[in-house]
Amino acid sequence: MFVVVFLILFLNQSSAIKYRFYFENEGVFSDCANEPRSVKNIEGLLDLSEVTFKYNSEFLAASGNLTYVWDIQPGDRVQCDIQLLRFDRGSWLPTIVYISFPDICITLYDKSQFWYKGWTMHIINIDEIKDKCVYPGNKMIHKPFNLDAVADVSGLNWSGLHKIIYRLKAFDSNNVIRPTSICYEIVGDIKKI
Repeated sequence: MFVVVFLILFLNQSSAIKYRFYFENEGVFSDCANEPRSVKNIEGLLDLSEVTFKYNSEFLAASGNLTYVWDIQPGDRVQCDIQLLRFDRGSWLPTIVYISFPDICITLYDKSQFWYKGWTMHIINIDEIKDKCVYPGNKMIHKPFNLDAVADVSGLNWSGLHKIIYRLKAFDSNNVIRPTSICYEIVGDIKKI
């Protein structure tokens, strides 16, 4: 569900040209390419068996529950890095969008954060889970909601095929990195509307 983190940040920047993000993959998430065995995909982070995504021409409808399964320990610091790449002339090229959260657990369920309206406000049991971060067994129960990633963006032309890469790393209380990390991608077409 970190898709919302990026989409809300990226697509709610300013008022200029209106864009919409169209998800390419029916399953939403893709694996990162050429990663070592210690790097898990989205299924290493979340049990997706209780969530459904349905598409229409403009948005992605989401419903169901997500349970964290990543084998980390309560109290670990979880760093989350998000990068946007653009497909151009047969290659994925970096853009100016790179966001790093040194401790995502501090802000994941914070109402003042930019992703709250798009994702975490739809979690029914937020008071029960907000202090448990992304630790294994933490189950997010969602009311149905729509991911309609539309916003006004100024500056460069953002149209085209893009992918968002999410990397999560956990660090123990001694700031030693855990042996497994997470990497997944979300691919989509950004179109001017």
